[in-house]
Amino acid sequence: MALWKQALAKLRGAADAAQPAEVEVEAAANENSTAHGSDVQEGIDRSALARALQSGIEVSIGDLDACGAGWRYRGHPVMVFGTEAPELEDADKRRDFYSLVHLFPCCGALQTDQRSAWAGSDLQQINAEQGQGPFRFCKVCVEAAAGRGADPATFDFAAHVRSHGDSFFTQSCCYWAPGSNTEPLNAPVGAAGRSCPHCGCAASGGGWQLHGEDAQHLAQEQGTCLLCAERRVDGCLHLASEQLLAAARIRYDYLIGQTARAPAPSWKLAQAILPLGWQPLLRSLERVLPPPALFFEYADSAPAAILAWPSLRRGVVEHLGDGQVPDWNLWSRAQIETELGFKMR
Repeated sequence: MALWKQALAKLRGAADAAQPAEVEVEAAANENSTAHGSDVQEGIDRSALARALQSGIEVSIGDLDACGAGWRYRGHPVMVFGTEAPELEDADKRRDFYSLVHLFPCCGALQTDQRSAWAGSDLQQINAEQGQGPFRFCKVCVEAAAGRGADPATFDFAAHVRSHGDSFFTQSCCYWAPGSNTEPLNAPVGAAGRSCPHCGCAASGGGWQLHGEDAQHLAQEQGTCLLCAERRVDGCLHLASEQLLAAARIRYDYLIGQTARAPAPSWKLAQAILPLGWQPLLRSLERVLPPPALFFEYADSAPAAILAWPSLRRGVVEHLGDGQVPDWNLWSRAQIETELGFKMR
């Protein structure tokens, strides 16, 4: 079945579940529903658009909202595929371009507002339901998202959205998964009442554990820390980068407190401690540098370097402060990602 016929059937089915049809499809795009409330309210199926986007719907490029890390369609993170490129004279090249899944407008063919394309959120569903695949990620887009050398075959769109949540979402705390609307979350727990059932962190103070209501809604155990939660939920748990880094520092300090010394640097440790949004950068750095020290105090009056190589006197911080520390060469996360070929923020 042709892609446009599948889309028409899909949207017709979504509309039949609500009334009147056009009004309900528009209403389905509204992601500002009550936190954890039902997605079916007053006869309106507010998840219809999200579900349709899993396998893709046909849109115009101009209908998409461009952000620093890609595209959104009516508030939903999407990738673009099934784009015709009549300007390519070679038929094989046109077919190949049609089969590519793009994360951002990497070429002129994706910068024409009137051009028709398909927008979707779940590559597995796209390939399962669309008859003109298989569709695969564009290498140019994947390297722009995850750095030079990133493998399109292992790229995960939901992980990309998670890594760039500040770009895709307006809320500082929210949950999203392909096929679902974005749901706001509560702020992390202000005071820890128990240890994390997964990593065992039992640090005093607050700001590092998932709120109890959110844990229940996301099918997580009470007391789950933010870092374990973002690794265990099915989808994207988006929290402000400052919150996640603070939680990572708390967990790292707790680990040091239990062992009475800082652990030996290793990439495995860095990947386990730092938020998932840092993982693409860690994988790129692992190809060119030795394992870093974590949360290294390089100066008394400056925030710790999140990653540091003391023997090289180099470090990576989230944001550069006013001026450099003598004898240290500091990069911001954005600077080092740009050096490694990342083009999305």
